[in-house]
Amino acid sequence: MTNALKIFGFTILVSLFYSYVGQMVPQKITYPPEDTEMSADMTTDELVAVGQELVEGKGTCLSCHTLGESGSALRFPDLGGIGAAAATRRDGMDDVAYLAESLYEPNVFIVEGFSPGMPAVSKPPIALTDDEIMAVIAYLQSLGGTPSVTMQTEHAWLGQGASAEAAAPASTPAAALASMSAEELFETYLCATCHSLDGTPGAGPSLQGVGERLSRPEIYEALIAPDATVAEGYAPGVMKAMLDGSGFYTKVSAGDVQKLVDWLAEQ
Repeated sequence: MTNALKIFGFTILVSLFYSYVGQMVPQKITYPPEDTEMSADMTTDELVAVGQELVEGKGTCLSCHTLGESGSALRFPDLGGIGAAAATRRDGMDDVAYLAESLYEPNVFIVEGFSPGMPAVSKPPIALTDDEIMAVIAYLQSLGGTPSVTMQTEHAWLGQGASAEAAAPASTPAAALASMSAEELFETYLCATCHSLDGTPGAGPSLQGVGERLSRPEIYEALIAPDATVAEGYAPGVMKAMLDGSGFYTKVSAGDVQKLVDWLAEQ
């Protein structure tokens, strides 16, 4: 009886200790991207402010781009000074046209020294609207240049942005998935069908130790543009077909993608 009481008391103390430690460790919570409030009468300065929020948040731009001295994820060109460089990158294109093309059709022109693979921000899972992309253009213009766009500015890609309904987290299937953990998303989108986490061979490369082999930008690219870099010994097109079949590209939010990237980077 005495031993049983001692064991019971020890169990309670251990439980209390780990509960205390758990409360002391900072908890990281990933939220889905918030809807962006836009209006037709926004000033250029207001567009710049919204554009910065989108670049740093919903647009996930800084997952793969550095910004001058800020960041280390140089998967794609540095954005520092892009406002001045944009007008000189392509013959016959002013800064607005170049920046618009880079956002709507990013793989049409590749800056020397870099590889294709950047996803179009107008399509899922990022799914920025034309108005949101205009705000991003304004912000990019401000990086070393003079922002000039307004909500009335025209360019050749207008009308190709995501619809407001598709871009709003509250009205897409992604909202229902926002409370899922990265592990649950991994199972929901059938990733475990091809990829193991314990080194077991499968139809796709094992993800055991993937965080040591790939950087966060490379993991992000593997999810958004899986055919940009295909592991040796595996066929292109298979992973994209699987993700298409599971509804990944139509349902997943930018927040979900970041959640998966962070989780895989820890493997």
